[in-house]
Amino acid sequence: MSKKIKRDPRRIRVDLDPENANLCSGVALDFRNQAILGIDETRMKPLVGSTHLKFSRARNNKPDKILYSGASNGAWFNSNQQILSYDHLVAVDTNTNWLNGSSVSVTAAFHLIPISPRLKKLYCHARVFMLFELWNASVKPENLGWWQVLNAIQLYQHEFCGKIGLIVDSDLGNHPEFNDHSKPIVGDYYLPDNVTMIYASDKGGPEHLSTKMIRYCHNLASDLYRNNQLLLNPKGIERGVDGFYSHIRQWDTDEMKLRPFEV
Repeated sequence: MSKKIKRDPRRIRVDLDPENANLCSGVALDFRNQAILGIDETRMKPLVGSTHLKFSRARNNKPDKILYSGASNGAWFNSNQQILSYDHLVAVDTNTNWLNGSSVSVTAAFHLIPISPRLKKLYCHARVFMLFELWNASVKPENLGWWQVLNAIQLYQHEFCGKIGLIVDSDLGNHPEFNDHSKPIVGDYYLPDNVTMIYASDKGGPEHLSTKMIRYCHNLASDLYRNNQLLLNPKGIERGVDGFYSHIRQWDTDEMKLRPFEV
């Protein structure tokens, strides 16, 4: 007799721009494109403003576990369709460990460019964008990782034209302030105007592309820590930024054998 698998209830919440109440008499679900449309008498039309989409999982005696939380100008009830509306997706994850009394925070960044997104097939370009370590971080390592990745994106901005979705797995409570530029992500550094922060849990389930991307970054960072003698290998180590971290090392991903990304 096969074992019955218990699956906790999943919840979805969609918050539409209130202005749609003045412009539409109702909404309709477009299941083919996983989109939400406005109804104006007998005509369907796109909704206006920003739409926030959230997926969560119920837990016993605990608040719901957030699996995905993101916003976009289009109205979707599928997280994949929402993130694929961006021109670029960059997932960033940081793992911190301790070596002989020093902390080492390994950050991996994965860049995906949707070319022709479809519900059943996805055509895209994808690459590991960055893999680096920060030693003895004096502020939150995850935020320092975002900062380093965003600085690199701005250096190569000709490769990042259009809207960028930055997929991360921490600091969810501050995302609204990060995204409206009322709070810096670290020091006095604010998100660039064309970047929107998106939350994804690595336990979100295989139906979420964002989960696969953030989990891949987590695994890349774990592989680097596990497979390299970081403490015994000084090659490439450089002095860090005072007040943020003591040392930094950037790895050349073109010369490394990395695990494949599986969709």
